[in-house]
Amino acid sequence: MRSSCWSDVPLPRKKPKLILEHATLTIRPDGHEAFLAAFPQIRAHLVASRGCRSVDLYPSVDREDVYLLRVAWDTLEDHTEVFPGSEHGRAVLAELQDHVQSLDIVHFGGVPVSTSA
Repeated sequence: MRSSCWSDVPLPRKKPKLILEHATLTIRPDGHEAFLAAFPQIRAHLVASRGCRSVDLYPSVDREDVYLLRVAWDTLEDHTEVFPGSEHGRAVLAELQDHVQSLDIVHFGGVPVSTSA
């Protein structure tokens, strides 16, 4: 006979909520090559940060001075609360200030919208 006790049922492990940061970076005039040279260091700081899962940089096909920086974080708080005050966060900000003319950040949930009917 099967036990009806709920303690026999394994509980599912809760996974952190994945957050995707999309940062549109407009590079300073004539700063394209310097930014690309600095990006490996920027990426290293991001990847070493608490809650960072991945970092990708995509060039715009419309404007050569624009990039999409996509960073996956465990939680929104890892990016918005922990990262800015960390050593890695300060280093990334300093590098970006040297190369980026403007920055626009939007956060997205990590689970796509279902398209099934």
